[in-house]
Amino acid sequence: MKIKYFGLVVALGSFVALGANAGSRSSMYSSIDMQNSDGNTIRINRSASQSYDDYPQTRTVRRSYNNSGATQTRTYQRAEPAYVSKTTYKSGSTYKKSAMRKYFIANPFYQPLKGQFGSVTTGEYMQGTYKFADVDRTLTEWSLKEDFSYGLTDRIALQAMAKYNWDELVWKNSAGDKDVYKNDDLNLYGLGIQGRIVDTNEWISTLSGYYEHQKHGVDYFIADLKAGYKVATSTIYGLGRAWIVDMEGDIYGDYMENTDTMEWGIVKYGDADKTLFMAELGAGVWTVLAEDWTLNVEGLYGFYDWHNQLSIKGAFGWQPNDWFALNLYAKTSLYDSADGKNLDIYAGNLPMTAENMAAMGTGRVELSKPREWSIGLQVMFQF
Repeated sequence: MKIKYFGLVVALGSFVALGANAGSRSSMYSSIDMQNSDGNTIRINRSASQSYDDYPQTRTVRRSYNNSGATQTRTYQRAEPAYVSKTTYKSGSTYKKSAMRKYFIANPFYQPLKGQFGSVTTGEYMQGTYKFADVDRTLTEWSLKEDFSYGLTDRIALQAMAKYNWDELVWKNSAGDKDVYKNDDLNLYGLGIQGRIVDTNEWISTLSGYYEHQKHGVDYFIADLKAGYKVATSTIYGLGRAWIVDMEGDIYGDYMENTDTMEWGIVKYGDADKTLFMAELGAGVWTVLAEDWTLNVEGLYGFYDWHNQLSIKGAFGWQPNDWFALNLYAKTSLYDSADGKNLDIYAGNLPMTAENMAAMGTGRVELSKPREWSIGLQVMFQF
């Protein structure tokens, strides 16, 4: 039986965060016709008009008539109407303001069109904690992830991703003694394809598939489906995500060792002699707050093999033009079935020789107060 450091990065749903990051980012598409009833063009019309005020104006006209045969000229004077046209022009103008189709890069349905590139660089800080007996366990992680996409057609895009982690796992008991494990590495890379299968004035849907490889030989095969309904400036959507994890026959959990007593132990989450299956179901809303500002709120319920978790995520997006955007997000767990769960713990003597492995002991521990939260910034480009 092999034991890997995989346990350093999988506890309490961080296992999922590594495998599902690309899925949570997949295919984000929208256009300005989601927020303007005129479609792609905004027309502002001011009608120009002319008014003609025609009215009679009376004036006195003097005319002289010579009476034939008269000894003197007589002058007759009479008043006759004279029509004077007075024209008043009321100032006005007609103009048309055209708006190009605007793709909101932070939209959960975005994907680049044919021949376009999309880039999302994510910097994230994550922390996951729980307790058992008098021991506090804290995993902190800084990560930098790049998702790069290219539009093969207007409806199909190719994606590649890579993630670098800086991890620290700390075990601390009530006496203040602690063990600290640190690790930094290129933790994840993968390749996928996504398709926008529906996109109308009211409905939008995407389907994606990915292969991702995590260090220490862990492979993910992920499918992601999203469907949304467009309402005014918003899109209300649901999502489903599932993935198969090939652990190559290993066990996974949180590993610890004591070099003073020459002992090691692992809190076992699961035994992957068989392939693991995990899934997420969720719902969210994405909306345009103003011309350059967006808001995305999403709730997820995940089934992560050894525990289930309910989480919520909120993100503010700022996009001043069609090719650049920033997205600030935060995510936290609201419920985790790991609270009160009893897990196996394996213990043995160092070094990990075959004899020591065969002589290892087992026990049970009860987890309590699990919590996971993260905050991140995404820098997005379309070109």
